[in-house]
Amino acid sequence: MNRIRLLISLALLGFYCTGSAGARTSSETLLIRNITLIDGTGAEPLPNASVLIVDGLISKITTENTSAPEGATEIGGDGKYLMPGLIDSHMHLPGGRTGPGNREMIMDTDTGLKVLHGFLYAGVTAVYDSGNHDKYIYKMRSDSLAGRIVSPRIYATGSLVAKKNGYACCAGATTMDGFEDGKVKLDALFANKPDMLKFTRDRRGMGPRGQDLPLIPDDDFSQLIRYAKDNGVRTTIHIADEEAARLAIAAGVDALAHPVFLADASTGFAEYVADQGVVISSTALLFGAVGRVELDNTFFDDPLFTETLTEEERQFNKVTERNRYASSGMSGWMRGVLPAVLRNLKQLHDAGAIIAMGTDRLIGPMVHMEMELLAEAGIPPLDVITLSTLNGAKYIGVEAYLGSIEVGKRADMVILSKDPSVNIRNSRTIERVFINGKEIDRTQLDVAINQN
Repeated sequence: MNRIRLLISLALLGFYCTGSAGARTSSETLLIRNITLIDGTGAEPLPNASVLIVDGLISKITTENTSAPEGATEIGGDGKYLMPGLIDSHMHLPGGRTGPGNREMIMDTDTGLKVLHGFLYAGVTAVYDSGNHDKYIYKMRSDSLAGRIVSPRIYATGSLVAKKNGYACCAGATTMDGFEDGKVKLDALFANKPDMLKFTRDRRGMGPRGQDLPLIPDDDFSQLIRYAKDNGVRTTIHIADEEAARLAIAAGVDALAHPVFLADASTGFAEYVADQGVVISSTALLFGAVGRVELDNTFFDDPLFTETLTEEERQFNKVTERNRYASSGMSGWMRGVLPAVLRNLKQLHDAGAIIAMGTDRLIGPMVHMEMELLAEAGIPPLDVITLSTLNGAKYIGVEAYLGSIEVGKRADMVILSKDPSVNIRNSRTIERVFINGKEIDRTQLDVAINQN
């Protein structure tokens, strides 16, 4: 079943980005010559590399002199750096519901497209939407696959799976009463062909006020995870504490939507995660940005933010959102949680666990803040690049054809002017973005710099 789903996905990807809007490179063959290659696998940077792309696939990588095939587009890479496109393994695309505090489901595709353009501008070539309005997010995914919109690749969960009255139950989630009821409802979710299925099991809830929320019973949960696996559907789960994480891993989940964040994980937990091969979305910025903005909102003045967000949008985040987080106590609580998150991520990395960069935020440039937090945790820049590219593909289950610059894979790439392997902040120095070997015309994206 997994092989069938992979073949279907590969077939669909063959049509990805065939629309001409936003694509500057029209040739089916592209040669990037004499560039420093950072391939996303963790290998040391390769100077003077030439990369040949044919029909959207990476066909050849060499350090020898090579000629561009007749009719190919050629790009000189002297003094530049080529790395895979970034993959955000945890976001929720705006436009599918109103909020905060209002969970009415809507279909505002214009808002969603604008946000996606911000991610593209920031070098993100694929996103995993970790829970949304089914009709909305699957329409966006379909439009993206068909080339009707210019966007990163969209992978989606759609509706969350939660216990009635449990965490996230009231945001359009699918709730269930027992395993038999759950099977029927999972079958309905499978009809949408989710890229992953996301469960929630969090008794406390997110924020400073602890709650006593009901959970899907352990036996029902384990059976539902097995049922999803039997149907060839990957699973991820929102957890907050180590006990819930261990139970989910024992049940067979493929990924965790967050690291343990309520406290330091116990000795041996990181090794357990690594041994089981479970992928964890980092989401440090969920705590880092919300915690920081109360005391310092100047990161919204960074060039990548001013180029992406209008002045009105930046002021909304710097003032309105800042005040909401501060008055609710959320900022202070998240500042308190962040150190444990960073320590847990470092332990996971040191143990060899697979961490995938994920922001759980709505603004494209914030992927670079997440990468900087991972470096702050003590993860070397070259490894942060792998976390932000290949491991994101592993989280979604598409590493066979995405996430690294290797022969046979899809040519989703970013050209930078500075070396991110020596300073991860250099990941912001984006010059060109490619999906399927076709350049995205960043001057045509719906971002602030193009509205002046």
